Amino acid sequence: MTAGAVLAPGYGGSADQAILVQCASRLERSGIVARRMSFTRARPVEDFAPELNELRQVRDGLRNGGVQKLALIGRSFGGRMCARLAATEPPDALVLLGHPISPPNRPRLDDEAALLAVGCPTLIVQGDHDRLGPLAVLERIAAENRQIEIYVLIGVGHQFGKRQTEGLEHAAMWLEQRLRG
Repeated sequence: MTAGAVLAPGYGGSADQAILVQCASRLERSGIVARRMSFTRARPVEDFAPELNELRQVRDGLRNGGVQKLALIGRSFGGRMCARLAATEPPDALVLLGHPISPPNRPRLDDEAALLAVGCPTLIVQGDHDRLGPLAVLERIAAENRQIEIYVLIGVGHQFGKRQTEGLEHAAMWLEQRLRG
């Protein structure tokens, strides 16, 4: 069975974002087809319709190319878009790399609702010092949605820094289990 993943970048990033390149390389070594994407708009529109459509197009391209088991993987803003799409059009698995669920003084209730609605196996890799995505918010949501697992990177914030390889390795192994079964 062919497995694949769409990798969406963080805000302002592109398909060449370093974390996406590293993640795609690791997945490809496992035999998972990885498609990195860029969003065409520099600034997203309020309802994120263009971004969600671009994500759908890449996903559909993989499916049309023979991928039978598919994951969505998003870094930061890309994760927000992947979670929103997964809430209504569930993939086989979802991975969020640093979810900016609640920046200081700016809770994102729509993002919380999307995570609560996700019905597929979901892994969130999060730094324990991430000010954009406090663990307390994610843990509260995970307590309500049993599909969600959280892998905590100790000692880092939104940028995974010295723990990036650890987080990506955990995500790749987690995906291997879900997409090969």
